Amino acid sequence: MGGVISAARGELKLADHMIYVTLPLLGDRRIFLNAVNHLGKAINGVIMAYLEKEKKYKRLEFVPPLEMAVNLFVSKYAKKLGLEQYVSMIKAINSFNNVREKSSIKLKRDNKFIVISPEYTMVTLTEEEVKNYIRLTSEFIDVMEEKLNES
Repeated sequence: MGGVISAARGELKLADHMIYVTLPLLGDRRIFLNAVNHLGKAINGVIMAYLEKEKKYKRLEFVPPLEMAVNLFVSKYAKKLGLEQYVSMIKAINSFNNVREKSSIKLKRDNKFIVISPEYTMVTLTEEEVKNYIRLTSEFIDVMEEKLNES
């Protein structure tokens, strides 16, 4: 489990550097989009590791594909593990990344980054929200490390 946690911390460190150092220097929206993608990888990696642990101890029959796994974690395990404060962050980052993958329209207005899906649904994130999500992701990884090390 330590490998998953160190990989998640690596993804978090990349996102942090992109938002706090690279983005202010270059101002390119692709840097912002990639930083949010790295946050998603960090969160989803830890969630998948937890679900794998649940499967290993036969408390879960199988680990579903990523999108379903995140929904399962949020609906079944977040409250049980006392992680309700992270649910909105998990949903926001995954929603943004899911729309970003399908979207051909990506905009930057003032401090907001906007992606528009092929169905014309719009998802926005601000730089300040992502900075807060970086802090929350760090806390989430710390809490999940403890949960993964329990038996």
